[in-house]
Amino acid sequence: MQFGEKLRLLRKNKGLTQPELAETMGIEQSYLSKLENGKSLPSNDVLNRILDVFSLGIGDLVDDLDQGVRNQLRQIPDVATHFNNEKRQLIGNRRRWILISSALIASGVALIYAGNVHLFYPNVVYQYRSEGVILDGESKEFFQRSHARELVDQRRNEEYLTTWEYRGNVFNVPVDGGSRTYYLDGHRETDPWQNKGVTFIGLLLGVFGAIGLVLERKLSR
Repeated sequence: MQFGEKLRLLRKNKGLTQPELAETMGIEQSYLSKLENGKSLPSNDVLNRILDVFSLGIGDLVDDLDQGVRNQLRQIPDVATHFNNEKRQLIGNRRRWILISSALIASGVALIYAGNVHLFYPNVVYQYRSEGVILDGESKEFFQRSHARELVDQRRNEEYLTTWEYRGNVFNVPVDGGSRTYYLDGHRETDPWQNKGVTFIGLLLGVFGAIGLVLERKLSR
């Protein structure tokens, strides 16, 4: 659309004749006619009068015009400022888009790596066994070294603890009335579903980041 066509359309939509609009703007009708016929471009002052009459922003007036007309209007200071601001905003949006997409890819790669090396959820499970409660004052190895086997058998109350955390071959935990000594009873390898979940989330983030970069490149052409 040409600038004159846009101006004429605005005038007619507002129900004004050329003389009425020229009087409202404080310009000659002949000048307004030249503007509508594309024989002249508005000055910065006249442009602002047009915006005031129709209650428009600069973008509302010029953004849908033909590219050639937009280039011509750049000689008007306020229009040039508008287009420069648009350009800076576009560049800023592209940078943010690229940063977000790159961050998604980096996060995705990190999560995929973490899931595959079992960083968050180890793939080895350790099992510990405690034979019973050791009373205060008794040796931590009461059940292993006591010679009173009948008493040991009476107090035997085995308890098993399974954990991803390796806590050494022996450790002691306080409980009501005494403590329990746990001995490593063995370990086994496993494949926690959480690691697969972490890997899947990482894959999704990477895909979204890659799609973001592709879209940014296409939209910026």
